[in-house]
Amino acid sequence: MSETRSRSLAGLILPLAVGGIVLAGYYVYWTQTAQRIQMHVAQALPALPQENVTVTGFPYRFEARITGLRVQTGTGFVFEASRFVAVASPFNLNLWALEGALEPQLKLPGGPLRPLQATDLKASLRLKEGQLARFSLTFQGLQAGTADPSGSGSGSGLGPRPWRTGAGALHLIADPKDTSRLAFALDLSTLELSALPEGPAAILGNKIDHLRLTGPISQGQTLLRSTKAWAKAQGEFTIMAAQIDWGPLSFDAGTGRLKVTPEGQWQGEIRGQGALKPNGMAIPALSAPIEIGIEDGQARLLGFSAARVPRAYD
Repeated sequence: MSETRSRSLAGLILPLAVGGIVLAGYYVYWTQTAQRIQMHVAQALPALPQENVTVTGFPYRFEARITGLRVQTGTGFVFEASRFVAVASPFNLNLWALEGALEPQLKLPGGPLRPLQATDLKASLRLKEGQLARFSLTFQGLQAGTADPSGSGSGSGLGPRPWRTGAGALHLIADPKDTSRLAFALDLSTLELSALPEGPAAILGNKIDHLRLTGPISQGQTLLRSTKAWAKAQGEFTIMAAQIDWGPLSFDAGTGRLKVTPEGQWQGEIRGQGALKPNGMAIPALSAPIEIGIEDGQARLLGFSAARVPRAYD
């Protein structure tokens, strides 16, 4: 009888002991990994106080929370958020997803900080051996800035009025055969920019119905770190497919190249087939090859200065 009890107790205690050891081991793994995540974030954002970075989510996930986030690139882009949260599975630390950003703001080169409003925004980052393997950003709507009811403003950046877009997506994917090379894809619908030059705006309007750019970026990993280093490495964006529907103008089958000059200016051209569609239908007699040129900080279309292009670096 006592022997039977001993076996029953052993059968009960042994699984509990094994479970306790596994749980303790997992807790040690989770705690040490959380500390490494905090260390990597602190190294990436040296100006951020260490107490502004916390990692929670035990035991189901890693939840990196950053308060007072400010990220500034050498090209003049700035992103701020009072709180930023990204999450990853304990079993796949190479894949991070955006959980949320409170009071986000964006600054474009030469412009002011503008509050961001997004509809159904989703973002994810996949890493491989410490480098970007894939970045994806999708949304159903995005607006930067708020309207100035007084109509006053210096016109700095993109002007006093906000810019907005409908559904859109941005993807960066590393070439598995050459990780320094990135595939780029941008797709935007209903893009409205403020302070467009009078020439093209008077002819085409201030709304671009559809914009799409795809192609590979040589030395793409270098570009993520520094535009100046990318220019020095002679990196180049080869445009394989460009499409723009802007008012009555339809531009399709565009191909070309973009690079950065030693002076920090974007330079290149996109050549494709253009057609006028006054009533939504192409007129064969009004179809012709079109070139979009970028030089000396200006993008030119139909002989007009279509947009100001920010410097790649100062």
